[in-house]
Order: sequence, then structure tokens, then C-alpha cells
Amino acid sequence: MIAFILNVLVALIWFFLGNEPDGSRLLVGMVVGYGMIYLFRGALPPQSYTRRVAAFFVFAFVFLRELVVSNLQLAWIVLTRPVDSLSPAIFTYSVEGLSRLEILLLSHAISLTPGTATVDVEDDFRTLRLHSIDTKDPEATARRIRDVVETRILAFTR
Repeated sequence: MIAFILNVLVALIWFFLGNEPDGSRLLVGMVVGYGMIYLFRGALPPQSYTRRVAAFFVFAFVFLRELVVSNLQLAWIVLTRPVDSLSPAIFTYSVEGLSRLEILLLSHAISLTPGTATVDVEDDFRTLRLHSIDTKDPEATARRIRDVVETRILAFTR
């Protein structure tokens, strides 16, 4: 938490020292502050701030890539495949051991990528019910979600 506060303070100082404060100066200040914290991370109390911020940007990049690829795949399915050749499926996905915030992020990331949707979160917060527009192997789809999305979320939340 100390590193985050220092990052915000450096960003605000950078923002107010400029001739014309605007949003881009604040963003540059955040980047400069992050760079300073990264360089002097040995002088700060042990924490995972720099790792978590980097992991968040990796998640954002991977999520955007998955969003574009799934949009293209869904467009290809809609334009070229007859409806009777599709294999829609509703299957369960275990989220045991995840916090409610991680479940929320995961369920929204799944729903935002076209072709899949989170239908329900069980009352005990251990299982998601997912729908896929075309999957021959629900276990492979669940494995891909776990490998691509869930691991990236856990990298910046823990």
C-alpha cells in the first residue's frame, strides 16, 4: 500500500509542476512514479506492488487479445456455419478457492468475450455455470479459461 501511495504522490507532484496540467501529465506521472518505485524497490518494505502492476497490464493485454480473437471467431461462425452444425453447451466451472472479487473479475471477463457467457454463480460461490455457443469439449474450454484468464487474474490479485 505504501508503494501505491508513493506512486500517486509522485504522479500528483508531476501533474501540478507542469505548466498546463491535464490527464496525459497525470498518466505520465503515474508511469514515472512506477519507474521510480521499481528502481528503488529494495529501499521500500517488501511488497509485491511492482509485480502486481506488471501482472495487471499483462492481463489487460491478454484479455484484449482474447476479446479480438473471440470476436473474429464468432463472426466467422455466424457468417459461415449453419446453425445445425453448432454445438452449444452449458457446463460448470469450478471457482473453489477464489475470492469473491476474483470470481467477479473472472465471470465478467468470460462474459465479455463473445461466444461464452456466465449464466449463473452458484449460491455457495464454488461454481460458475457457463454457456458456450460452440464447443465440442467443455473440459477443453474450461481448461483454456483457467490457463488464459484465471491465471492472469490471480497473478495481479494475489
